[in-house]
Amino acid sequence: MGKEDLTTRKILDNIRGLQEGKTITKNLLTEEDEKERDAIAITDDPKFGDKVLTNQIEQFRMSVDGGAEFAKPSMKVADCPLIYMPSTGNLIFSGTIPRLNNLKFQFVLRTNTGNGCFVWADGLILSEENMRTIEKLFGFWKNWEYQWNSQSADLEMLGNMIDEQ
Repeated sequence: MGKEDLTTRKILDNIRGLQEGKTITKNLLTEEDEKERDAIAITDDPKFGDKVLTNQIEQFRMSVDGGAEFAKPSMKVADCPLIYMPSTGNLIFSGTIPRLNNLKFQFVLRTNTGNGCFVWADGLILSEENMRTIEKLFGFWKNWEYQWNSQSADLEMLGNMIDEQ
């Protein structure tokens, strides 16, 4: 089992272990995980490219749900919506859609199954409108995955940038 799979499993185990009805307050990646995997938060810092984080968020809001919420980048990598792990070449993008009863989503670029679109919701009503949003979410995931995989030079650039520091 690869490092990215272990990371994904650990994240999922942490989420599953949370009590029903509570918001996620525990960081999915701990500081030890950050050091072990050298995870870095991708922000709008020019060293990552031209507004990489803002572009990801705006694309999501335009394509899926305009009210989607994303954590503000902070000093702790685990709190950030876009995380890159150079040791595995993996990328994670996450946020919340309040309109869908605070549905939490997470996209993981590389998984064993090839499907890294994860969602968590408590008491979500499966109305036609909500189902359309979920379909948009999954469609966005497929495009997101394709874009990052087809533009592997962007990921290589992130890896090289880290190596230079």
